[in-house]
Amino acid sequence: MKIPKASTISVLVLVGTVLAALLYLLGSLAVSASSGGKAAVSAAAAAAKQGPASVYDKPLPIDDFTLTDQRGEKFQFSSTKGKLVLMSFLFTHCGDVCPFSAIKMKRALDQMGVDAKDVVLVAIDTDPERDSTEVMAAYSRDLGLYDSWHFVSGDLKQMTKVYKNLGITVIKTDEEEIMETSKNAQELGITLPQKDQKDSPLFGLTDEQVLSGGEVAKKFSGGYQIAHSAPFWIIDRKGNLRVSLDVSATPAQIVENLKSYLTTD
Repeated sequence: MKIPKASTISVLVLVGTVLAALLYLLGSLAVSASSGGKAAVSAAAAAAKQGPASVYDKPLPIDDFTLTDQRGEKFQFSSTKGKLVLMSFLFTHCGDVCPFSAIKMKRALDQMGVDAKDVVLVAIDTDPERDSTEVMAAYSRDLGLYDSWHFVSGDLKQMTKVYKNLGITVIKTDEEEIMETSKNAQELGITLPQKDQKDSPLFGLTDEQVLSGGEVAKKFSGGYQIAHSAPFWIIDRKGNLRVSLDVSATPAQIVENLKSYLTTD
């Protein structure tokens, strides 16, 4: 599948995002530990702005793939035909966006009500070297998603092919490399993009949900980081990509987009 509207971002943006992730994680843990944590979280979430949705003019077919989910079972994407798919991209050691994206997926499914039976949640792993089936299972349980989604991965060769076919950028880096890049950029007078209120992954989450996501990040994050594209994708019943949502999309916005394709042939 070739995405005409870019779902990838530049290396500088990716590095800036990961650098911000390190700071974001520290901030999240500090908020969780402070007595005024809920107030601070609430203020941050309230100040954020919901991101736009990209609606594709023409349905874009998703190439089929077979990977292994958190239960150790084979998952073939084509098995979702006849249902809507809410897809995201994440990894368990992620310190900023991923746990909150996962919580948004769960909340969206809950808010679908009786129509939830027509929706399949699929999370594509972006760290196959560390995310074993056991790790993905533990992560899924802590998020309350073990029985509600397919968190899928494979070996590095398999995943590289999937990323290429889906047009998703995945870059492995560590803290030292990130800091060195930041230092070099400063010396050259280049400003690295940083996460700010415009693309906050907290938007649309309650105080409790934000704190819960912070606890998951605290438990699983660490080591090298993965800079990766992180949209929410709405895929129709025929397996075509129809909508891409920013990380700041709310569960309600995700639900609105899902429902718009419930009756679409």
